[in-house]
Amino acid sequence: MLRFLVRRLLGAFAVLLAVSFFTFVMLELAPGDAADTLVGETASAEQMAAIRSSMGLDLPLLVRYSNFLTAAVFEGDLGRSVISGRPVGMLVAERFKYTFVLAVTAMSVAVAVGGLAGAVAAARPRGWFDLLVMGFMTLGQALPTFWIALLMILVFGLHLRWLPVLGAGTPQHLILPTVALALPAAAVVARLVRASLLDVKGADYVRTARAKGLGPVTVWGRHLLPNSLMPVITLIGLYLGQMLGGAFVIETIFGWPGLGRLLVQAVFDRDLPVVLGAVLLIAVIVVFLNVLVDVVHALLDPRIGHEAV
Repeated sequence: MLRFLVRRLLGAFAVLLAVSFFTFVMLELAPGDAADTLVGETASAEQMAAIRSSMGLDLPLLVRYSNFLTAAVFEGDLGRSVISGRPVGMLVAERFKYTFVLAVTAMSVAVAVGGLAGAVAAARPRGWFDLLVMGFMTLGQALPTFWIALLMILVFGLHLRWLPVLGAGTPQHLILPTVALALPAAAVVARLVRASLLDVKGADYVRTARAKGLGPVTVWGRHLLPNSLMPVITLIGLYLGQMLGGAFVIETIFGWPGLGRLLVQAVFDRDLPVVLGAVLLIAVIVVFLNVLVDVVHALLDPRIGHEAV
């Protein structure tokens, strides 16, 4: 297990290094830079050159990347925002807590609703509830997330006036973005739980357990649920990473002050240090969740760890 974990961590470090370099290069190739954002188009060539020199933008690309990487790894310094002048790490941390609350709440709702619906549907396949769940899964996966969000704003915010639709001042502000973000994930979780349980129900060890006289609760608790968790855990890890890093559409629609909204605004403002810091944090989260899923898989099924070693 130790060798398995070390290999996963080394691979994660290599991925983060590649993501940081690729993001740095792509931002450098984009039109404009921090100096353009600060002084606009009215500055003279001499003023632009002086500003770029003071910000270190006149140095070679590899030198600037090396300086950034050294400061980020050894000092925890991601630079300062061009627009506000505040440290990027502070800005990203302030916004990430909102994204974390939204993503974890939405994922919890998706797992609870989708897992229960999939388990009940698998208990009585081809019944009326199974058909209802299948219809819900198809609808949830077919409808775009932004359309669900706009529909909920129209119904619950404008017509019924039950819930606020913008901001993050109260717990009520969390309801609509959570539901909009959780519905597609709940549909996928329900489909996967149903398929996984139906696949495990036909296994030899399940038939043997029933032939030995074990009751339904024991069969489900000891055999069906534990052995059907592997694909569900993978899905949860992937979806949680997607929600933490890709919820900018929902955050923008509902005015939720999260990391995704900060990233979108930084792109419009050409605030490249903030863009780089936000992208790197998203990459760290996704890589960490992937490593965590691999470790949990290895703990649940030791064969995975042995095969990987």
